[in-house]
Order: sequence, then C-alpha cells, then structure tokens
Amino acid sequence: MTNFKTGGPWITRFAPSPTGALHLGNVRTAILNVLLARQSGGKFLLRLEDTDQERSTFAAEAAILWSLSWLGLAPDEPVRHQSLRLDLYREAVGRLVAEDQAYPCFCTDAELERDRQDAAARNLPPRYSGRCARMSTDERQMRLEHGEAHAVRFRLPEKADVAFTDLIKGEVTVPAGAFGDFVLLRSNGWPSYNLAVVVDDADMGVNLVLRGEDHLTNTARQILLYEAFGHPRPTFAHHGLLMDSEGKKLSKRSGALSIPDCMDMGLEPLAVVQYLASLSGALPTKNLFSSIDEMAGAFNPFALGRGNAVMSLDELGALSARAFRTADLAGQAARLDESLPAGNAWHGVDPAFRLELVSSLRENASNLRELVALLPLFTEPQTRFAPAALNELASCLPVLRALDGIMADHLPDSRLTKDAASLALRRVSEEAGVKGRQLYHPIRLALTGSDSGPELVALLTLLPTGQIRERVSAVLNLFP
Repeated sequence: MTNFKTGGPWITRFAPSPTGALHLGNVRTAILNVLLARQSGGKFLLRLEDTDQERSTFAAEAAILWSLSWLGLAPDEPVRHQSLRLDLYREAVGRLVAEDQAYPCFCTDAELERDRQDAAARNLPPRYSGRCARMSTDERQMRLEHGEAHAVRFRLPEKADVAFTDLIKGEVTVPAGAFGDFVLLRSNGWPSYNLAVVVDDADMGVNLVLRGEDHLTNTARQILLYEAFGHPRPTFAHHGLLMDSEGKKLSKRSGALSIPDCMDMGLEPLAVVQYLASLSGALPTKNLFSSIDEMAGAFNPFALGRGNAVMSLDELGALSARAFRTADLAGQAARLDESLPAGNAWHGVDPAFRLELVSSLRENASNLRELVALLPLFTEPQTRFAPAALNELASCLPVLRALDGIMADHLPDSRLTKDAASLALRRVSEEAGVKGRQLYHPIRLALTGSDSGPELVALLTLLPTGQIRERVSAVLNLFP
C-alpha cells in the first residue's frame, strides 16, 4: 500500500490565489509540501491560480512571491500562471464535450438562484437540477448557433460513491449525491477551479496533492475528472486546518496573521517555518534547525494528524526569539548594516565591536527591531532622560558620585572586564550604603535613561569608562 515513504519521489505543489496576502494557514500547507518534496528527492512546484479576474491583482502576486522567498520556500521550476493557460483548459473541455461527458448549460443566474432557493426550502443541499443535461440535441445545437451565452458542465457518470485512500485520513468516501453536474467553463470562457486544477496537476506531473481537509469535496469532483480524461490520479493527503485559540479556522477573512505581519513583527523566517511544520507533531521544536533541508531530514509526515492544529502566537514568538538569539553573529551584523540608514552611528563603530554588541545585546532582544532599539545606548554619545527619570535620579546622587569616583581609577578609553564591573558595583554599594534596586536602578537610569535594557554588567563592560563618567557627570551637573 502506498504511503509517504513507499511512494514518491513526490512532486508536490502549492497553488494560492493572488487575491491577498498569504496567511499562516495557507503557508503551513506550502511548508508541508516543500518538506515532503525535499525529503523524498522530488520537486516542489508553485502555481498561481489567477482565474478570478475581479479579485486577482499583480500586487497580491508580488506579495505572495516575496513572502515565499522570505520564508525560503523556493519552487524547483518556474511559476505557472493559470491565466496564461486558457487554451489548455478549453481544449480539454472540448474533448469532454465531443465524448458527451460535458454539455453546454444555458441556465441564467436567475434560474440557478431559484433552484438554490427551492432546494433550501426543502432542506436539500444546493446542486444543479440537470435542466440542460436533458435538452435535446436539436435544441442545444440551435441555441449554440444563435450564439446564446452558456457555461459548460461536467456530466456526472451514473456510478456509486467516489472513494479514495487518503494518506492522512485513510479511506474516504464522498456520496454520489453530494453535488450535481458542476461547471467546467464559465460563460466568459474562463475555467472553473476544479477543471483548472486537474488539467494543471496532470500537465505539471504532480503526483501528491497535499492540502487542507476543506478540499475533500473538491477532491471527489477532481477524481471524476481524472477518470474522464484518462489521467492517472495523484495520491491525496488532506491535513487538518489551522485554528486559532478559540477553535476558529484561520483565514484571510478572519484576520489571520499574514506573512507581511510576521515580517513587521520581526519574526525569524526559519522559526515561522519550523513552528508551522511542528504543529501536528511532524517536526520537533526542542532543537532549532539551521535550514529547510535540515528540517526535511527530520520531518515525519506520518505524524500529520487527522485533527486540526491550534496555533499560539506566544509559542511562535518564543521559538522565534530562541532562533534570533542563536543565529549567526556575522549574519545579524550584516542585516544591521543593510537595514540601518547610512547616517546611523552604527556604521561608525569598529566591526569587531559590532559583533560584540550583537552578541551581548541580543540576549535582551527577541528580534532585530528590539536589538536596533538598544544600539543607541552604545553608539550615541549622549543619553536622553525623561522628566520622571530625572526626578528619580535627584534622590540617588550618592550612588552616582561613588560610581564616578571609581571609574576615575581607569583610563578613559579602557573597558571593564566582567570581574572588574562586578567589583566596581560592590565598591559602589559599600561607599553609598545601598543594595539591590537602590544600587542598580540609578546606575541604569544614568547610563541609559530607561528603566529597562541590557544587564548592568553588560552596560559597564561595553561602554568605555570615559563614556560612563561623561554620562554620570551629565546627571550630577544637573544637581549642583
């Protein structure tokens, strides 16, 4: 029996519609497809299903491509656009019409709406009545010759339920009456979703369709089309959906987190990939991965459960922070070089000291943005104080005088070691007669102007002693 290991190499695909930004639910599907393709030595393909002429935009397409690039999910072949393959779909439908497996449907929108309302009144699922399927050949030909607008529908075969083996859900059966004759080509000549998917997947050689379980009914329609065209059907796998903490499905309409949102929040792209792949238990989160290929080696598709996955933004943020604090130092310094404007004081700092700053400060930051906020403490000559901070410092002058005197024992361009910084704090404590917060807080305020920031020992070791004295003296001079 075919399973994730015995099948393949898997040729998978991700096929978003360029109608908006990618949200994490869709991205999770893309990630699972990439990992399976990499693990099996297959290919990951990307197709843009841009047949919704009213909603598909170039801006959304660009955002999708940029988002996938940011995550490192590069396809192995050029991107396909459905809007450039219309002749392929029309030719395929022409074959079905010639074989009487499809027929023109002249029903108007008003007629179809009346049918839907009638079905709803009788508590029946909406399905096409088959009105045009029963039309005589002569009437059909006459209406075509008169140029009447029409769609093309697939003629459902008279057969039992549609059954298939799903690699995640097991044996699946969709009742034959779940839907009626469905549209293949719309009256404007553009393909329906189900037609385009089957034609494209067969043309692209896709042999594993891995997607959300909300496509199960579509899968039944598509299997019927595979059989009608005589194409070998791919293997199917339908994973559970990504839910929020309240058990609601994540979607664009429900305001789910998008990849641009993740960028704005400063999340690490590899951490986003690892977190989404791990939600089903198919990838561990104990250890951090340095690449997608490394994740593919550890990926366990058999752990993809049948149930839905619940996402926690706090857990994602924590994993991203871990990844940020253990990332390559030189790479993070290079990111700062690229992101900070040319006039920023960072660019005047010695390269070796830049690495030291990143190494020390990232322990107090969860992302690059928070790290950038800490840099001015060490790259700018002066400290800015809020009025509340100055009011507090006015009552702590003995601590600052003691620190200034101790720093006078060191050369201005020198920097304290950790041991020397700890010793200096003990001496200040003894001379000022204070401990704990009464010792640490005024020193932090004087050096940074803030209640929070790097550890005090880190401050005292990263700042030259001369700069420490300048900042302390600036405060003392305010209170003669």
